[in-house]
Amino acid sequence: MTKIYLAGPMSGYPQFNFPAFFEAAKVLRELGFEVVSPAEIDHEEDKGAALKSVDGDPTNRVAMNGKTWGDFLARDVKLLADTGIEGIVFLNGWQQSKGARLEAFVGLSLKFKFWTYFSQQIEPVSRSYVLDGIVIGLGAV
Repeated sequence: MTKIYLAGPMSGYPQFNFPAFFEAAKVLRELGFEVVSPAEIDHEEDKGAALKSVDGDPTNRVAMNGKTWGDFLARDVKLLADTGIEGIVFLNGWQQSKGARLEAFVGLSLKFKFWTYFSQQIEPVSRSYVLDGIVIGLGAV
């Protein structure tokens, strides 16, 4: 069973886009993947605060349950580096997410496999697709 990490936009989305992460994790498990989703690994109080957020504002310390965007990102990068993850599945819009782009860079460094997830389907993508997504998200041409 391939262990994958879900990467995608969270900031600026209602409920920090948790519903999209929950749906993708469910579908990917049905397809036989072992899934690590940042929306599922939060402590219950953090998850509850995120699910109450109407705008997904990462500077709102109430919505973030007193933590910072960097606290969550540091945890996620450590997961990618230390827990046997073999690949990343990108949710729609990942290129506009600072966090997902950093996670993609870590995945490139660790020679992960990559997929995109859209409409309950996954498709393998190349390392050049991931690198292009990082560059495009940075606003470079």
